[in-house]
Amino acid sequence: MRKLLLLAALVAVAAPLFAQDHSVYTERPNDPKAVYLKAPANGAADATAALQAAIDKVQASANEGIVFVPSGRYRITRTIYVWPSVRIIGYGPTRPVFVLAPRTPGYQNSLGYMFFFAGGRPGHMPHWFHLSKSRPDTPGTVPPNNTVPDANAGTFYSAMSNVDFEIGKGNPGAVAVRFHVAQHCYLSHINFHMGSGLAAIKEVGNEAEDLHFYGGQYGIISGQTSPGWQFTLLDSTFQGQRVAAIREHEVGLTMSHDVIRDEPRGIVIDKGYPDEVWVDHTRFDNVEGPAITISDNLNPRTEVTMRHIACLHVPVFAKFRQGGKTVAGKGASYLVSSFTHGLTLASAADQGRIRTRFHAKAESKLPSFATPVIRPLPPMRDWVNVQSLGVKGNGTTDDTVALQQAIDHHRVLYFPIGHYIITNTLHLRPDTVLIGLHPSSTQLVIPDGTPAFQGVGGPVPLIEAPKGGDNIVTGLGLYTNGINPRAVAALWMAGKNSLMDDVRFLGGHGTDTASGKRINPYNNTHTADPDIHRRWDSQYPSLWITNGGGGTFADIWTPSTFAQAGLYISHTSTPGRIYELSCEHHVRNEVKLN
Repeated sequence: MRKLLLLAALVAVAAPLFAQDHSVYTERPNDPKAVYLKAPANGAADATAALQAAIDKVQASANEGIVFVPSGRYRITRTIYVWPSVRIIGYGPTRPVFVLAPRTPGYQNSLGYMFFFAGGRPGHMPHWFHLSKSRPDTPGTVPPNNTVPDANAGTFYSAMSNVDFEIGKGNPGAVAVRFHVAQHCYLSHINFHMGSGLAAIKEVGNEAEDLHFYGGQYGIISGQTSPGWQFTLLDSTFQGQRVAAIREHEVGLTMSHDVIRDEPRGIVIDKGYPDEVWVDHTRFDNVEGPAITISDNLNPRTEVTMRHIACLHVPVFAKFRQGGKTVAGKGASYLVSSFTHGLTLASAADQGRIRTRFHAKAESKLPSFATPVIRPLPPMRDWVNVQSLGVKGNGTTDDTVALQQAIDHHRVLYFPIGHYIITNTLHLRPDTVLIGLHPSSTQLVIPDGTPAFQGVGGPVPLIEAPKGGDNIVTGLGLYTNGINPRAVAALWMAGKNSLMDDVRFLGGHGTDTASGKRINPYNNTHTADPDIHRRWDSQYPSLWITNGGGGTFADIWTPSTFAQAGLYISHTSTPGRIYELSCEHHVRNEVKLN
């Protein structure tokens, strides 16, 4: 009887941790500049051509933007190419589902992609793009096509969200998504029902959240990311893969608040490769083989850190390929406070040596880590479209007064695609939520030479989050331009539960105009801006967290050459977490901590 009660307790804590099937965007977002898919949605008729045409239309109109896909079942029969800076976002009472019917031609005997995130559209790529340098021979497209370059270190802003995948029987080579991308690209709110398929994702990049993998040989297979830095996976689950949850090498795999359950193996690093792995607040349940298989474990470049790991029925926590050593678990149910492997230094003068440290103890009741890293947005019934309040977003009208009035009278504001001209600080209320869905095509812009941001004096923020606020800012670009010396893009004093996600601090690399044309950030010697009046290192930091500010910051890109630093944290003891921050191209400092 005692054993039965213990088993019941263990099963109870192994219950699903996240809401995995609800639509995040339950209503049609009203955006005049977006494209809305019109295609057969019964799961039987072929929707491939219509979906590709919608993506092509976004690229042809502005080189960036959004395809909104309504609820329904969309049958895919060949590879769909997602061009750079295009986002596919599902909406409606249920998530739209992309379906690969049983035994779809091209997905049986070799690798076959349903969606291929590309580095450019043939015939529409900029003059500086060299096809020969972009691996145009990437296999796996259905039908084979060697004219489309793979996504690469210059592929920005592409994304897919609030859609699901379903792969039918007899498609052993099928992969839902190839995602070899760089900054401000993400996958979110997706269920992958892989069935007979090879994997949900092959090749990864930047950041992903709220993904749920069911079946298939693997959840994720990947080599090195295109820019060479880490891939971050948050709030996601793996269940029932036939070989392993994740197979990877040199991904810089970073995981937080994830679950790996009912697997032959957990994380497997390919033979002969070092890697840098960071995993925290994650569960492994019913994993027959090792939770993690570490390769090239005598290489100083191999660094593995795992903290706060809950394990239920995981007999072997770690295995090392070189030498075959294993690290056994601590019984049927145990908590790993810390596991580290790599070059360890006793002091700053020490040459160091490769060491493994494992701190774990048996626990009858394991934590679920159920609170997501990325808090959910308010329901769409609470959203107010700023353009319905008289805000223009046309790139010429001064929207400052109208936007401040909107903030003063409405808690949740939605920004359709547009360039919103701002000439003074927008003061957020403690509960203000600002929502955009594309941080390059949806920008808050201070024009050069705006009087409120001129002269000598203290910082003047574009947006100011109040002390202790519960604010959310997501999916927006903040652009202080180059001739505004007192500007700081975001002065953040909000509290520990606040969130900034998918926000781009514009200026420098990857900054696009309203037409989608990318701004040239360099003169002919790459020593300054082409306009000598737009001085590098002339503004306050882009993101300044101060005066008790904190919260969660995820998928942030801050490369403005005009700012003194991309991120400055000062005078605070409020808890904060930062995931996948790309901070670069500053003259003086990338990150400052005071």
